[in-house]
Amino acid sequence: MKREGWILCDQGKTGTYRQCLALANVIESAFSIPFIHKEISLKGLWRYLPPHFADFQTKPEFLQKDASSLKPPYPSVIIAAGRQAVTAAMTFRGHSFIIMLQNPHIKSTYFDLVIPPFHDEVNGENVFSTLGALHPIRPETLLMIRQDTETLTKYQSYPEKRITVLVGGDTKYYRYTAEFIESMIRRLRYIMIEHPTYKGGSLLITPSRRTRPELISILQEGLKDLPCQIWDGMTDNPYLSYLALADALVVTGDSISMMSEACLMGKPVYIAEVPIKNERFKKFRQSLYDNKHAQSFYQVLAVEGFKPLDELKRTQEVVVRKLKPLFK
Repeated sequence: MKREGWILCDQGKTGTYRQCLALANVIESAFSIPFIHKEISLKGLWRYLPPHFADFQTKPEFLQKDASSLKPPYPSVIIAAGRQAVTAAMTFRGHSFIIMLQNPHIKSTYFDLVIPPFHDEVNGENVFSTLGALHPIRPETLLMIRQDTETLTKYQSYPEKRITVLVGGDTKYYRYTAEFIESMIRRLRYIMIEHPTYKGGSLLITPSRRTRPELISILQEGLKDLPCQIWDGMTDNPYLSYLALADALVVTGDSISMMSEACLMGKPVYIAEVPIKNERFKKFRQSLYDNKHAQSFYQVLAVEGFKPLDELKRTQEVVVRKLKPLFK
């Protein structure tokens, strides 16, 4: 067993990889072991068979299109997430300490530690549930950016109170409409012009890579007379700067990761709820409301009483304790 870690994620799943990377950074810092990212793209029927079938497969490289990527020596720790990554991780049982993020949709006992969100309702002695998605953004990083002289100079023309707006895009659960974006614009205009706390402030808006160009154009047109910067997608994404400079945040409700990141600092977070029928999203959103991490964008806006959501910090304590015997 080699003193290194692997991150196994389904090919092309950037959001899933970021969750794994957040945990890998914690483990690497605690035990000084490097992590290697290995994208998983399974062969043939392995892409569709239930993961537990892999329990009968003794050579994991037979599953993977790139056969060389999963060959021994086996790593000390594997962090895995994603439908195909679950199948691949199954083949390392007994060789590596396996941490499965998200809901593996098979028995948790197949793995050493399973870290799903609460709203997936996964149970077991080796299960540690989190409220939101893990992510690598840290409070101390945002504080450094917020205090950085160069950053402050760059955004000095955008007056406080600054509202950062995180706009998502189409998913398998919801396709954005012009009507939804226009309703957001009306609400933002009201807040920036009339709200006693936020009027006279500015907007920092970052669309995601899933936001359709025509929807960005609607935002640009609807807010052009207000102090507002909308990322054009051509330069480096100012996402971290926008998070750091925010006095409050508005986030669309299509991404659990985006909502989790918005709630990190305990700033006022307002969720612009998209009409998703998926029960997981509804449960997650309600848990944010119930635990004072966020509130609905379409209610009377509170400006205080919000609690930070830092599930990586809480998870770190459990994971480090579990791994200590492995690295004595």
